[in-house]
Amino acid sequence: MKKLFYILSLILFSCSDYSIAQEQLIIDYLETSSDGVKTDLKIKITDLEVSDITVADSIAILQKKYEKEKINKINFAESRVAGAEKSIDEITTKIDTNDASTLNRKADKLSDETLKKILLRELNEKEENLKGVQDWQPKYLNKYTGRDENELLVKKSITTFSYFNPKINTRQERTETFVLSKDGSEILGILYKGKLRGK
Repeated sequence: MKKLFYILSLILFSCSDYSIAQEQLIIDYLETSSDGVKTDLKIKITDLEVSDITVADSIAILQKKYEKEKINKINFAESRVAGAEKSIDEITTKIDTNDASTLNRKADKLSDETLKKILLRELNEKEENLKGVQDWQPKYLNKYTGRDENELLVKKSITTFSYFNPKINTRQERTETFVLSKDGSEILGILYKGKLRGK
């Protein structure tokens, strides 16, 4: 029993040391500018959750990104096809209702029929583009092909902290997601709108 208590104490102590080291790493990162100037922002970390990002996690993130991009591309391509179809319907109606009884109306009808041919070619191009978008598979989806899904890539730290903002002379609170090296000894950047941003 004493041995188990000793082991648990050791684990808790090492976790506590690790957490303190992570906090200090984040504080140093936030308080040091890109040119090495340090400013005391009186940072207090209120919550810190560190987790591993594996190959499997990264594949899931890339898949989500791909699905979002593909939906946007398809929606845009479909709207272009719909716009071309509407233009063709409008010019077809105009041609069908033109009785071409006068010379001017014959010229108008000929002009409209030429325009319709151009619009049909454009529609065909837009439909081909839509098909291409529907079949689109970006290279980044194959980024981790052949790699072990459990392989550790980086660590992620979701951190809530308060700091003193000297510009407005008040204390503020923020939550940021930091990306750290595999061993947690270096901050690689902050996630902003799904992208890694450095200083």
